[in-house]
Amino acid sequence: MDDAEILETIRTAARRAAAEALKVLEEGTGAKEQGRGSGGDISLLGDLVAEQTAISYLQEKIGSFRVVSEEIGEKTFGDGGSYTFIIDPLDGSRNYKRGAPLFAVSIAVARGETLENVFGGVVYAPLLNLEFYALRDRGAYLNGKKIEAKTSSDGLESKVIAVSSPPKASFLPSIFVSRLATHGVALRMLGSASLELAMLASGSIDAYIDAWGTMRIVDIAAAQLIAREAGAYTLIGGKDGNPPLLSLKERVYILVAASRDLAESLASLYRESFGYDIHDVFKVMR
Repeated sequence: MDDAEILETIRTAARRAAAEALKVLEEGTGAKEQGRGSGGDISLLGDLVAEQTAISYLQEKIGSFRVVSEEIGEKTFGDGGSYTFIIDPLDGSRNYKRGAPLFAVSIAVARGETLENVFGGVVYAPLLNLEFYALRDRGAYLNGKKIEAKTSSDGLESKVIAVSSPPKASFLPSIFVSRLATHGVALRMLGSASLELAMLASGSIDAYIDAWGTMRIVDIAAAQLIAREAGAYTLIGGKDGNPPLLSLKERVYILVAASRDLAESLASLYRESFGYDIHDVFKVMR
């Protein structure tokens, strides 16, 4: 398969996964807890069904590959092949569980072992009818139309900033949010990293940050490529590697903005808030 065919394959896998997750949700079983996945979080039936549907389709179409996925962890199929698929079957599981539409199936594909090796990605939010996707050096798209990260050149007071606030981050996001609020920023906390980054790529959000030492690679592997291909400026680093490793054990910090100036302004506010540079988060959060 060429790269375009691989992209079509993961797009189809994402749509099929979403359809099955919606089916069990409508049946009243999708939100039932099924223990904990390899990532350590509680798994819902919807998570498991979506993941298995996506992987089964990849097996049908490709056969041999490696998977890094939230529920089953890291697994090799066939002889391993040359592709690694990074899957978050339901990014925004809490929203899914409560019937909120802010969740997405995220699938990225790479040749290699680091985030830099990702060359294709899709983020599909079925209840919003939004499909974001990208191939490296070929641009980013939303529902078939090319998209571009956009922001105004004026101050922070006009910006819409999404801040991740997972329970494991404790009070850290609140500190940063308080600092942003003093600058008149409009804040968003949607509960789905992949969807928020993809919305940044389409111009709905000016920047996104998660720099608390808890973010996993499966949440952002596809969306960071989509944002990059839309022209966004990214600051990303890993606890175990730079560039970050494609591993479920990896943790990353990520700051993505529609312009370099905005990213640098937010990085400066981060430094003022915590007393250390964003690149040093894993030296502090051990």
